[in-house]
Amino acid sequence: GRVLRALLRSFFGLSPTLDLHGLGVKEAVAETERFLRAAAAAGEPQVRIVYGKGRGTPGGVGVLRAVIPRWLEQEGAPLVERWERDLDASGNDGAVRVWLRR
Repeated sequence: GRVLRALLRSFFGLSPTLDLHGLGVKEAVAETERFLRAAAAAGEPQVRIVYGKGRGTPGGVGVLRAVIPRWLEQEGAPLVERWERDLDASGNDGAVRVWLRR
């Protein structure tokens, strides 16, 4: 599903991108881990993870916006060399760029 689509994108010179819109925390973390492992196995240097801006959530604060970076720092650390928030034109982040360990 999502992981295969993301890896196919990479053949066209795009950073493989995982879109977590609409997923709960547990599911989103599981997808993120699966995606990073597949990308690392495929030799991808960099990927993008989109978690959205959380506009549809109470208070408009996306829970994944906090959860995914924390996971990358902690549990994901063995896979992740570094990451940074991916800002849009208006300076809002709805995604992160992740550089994978070689």
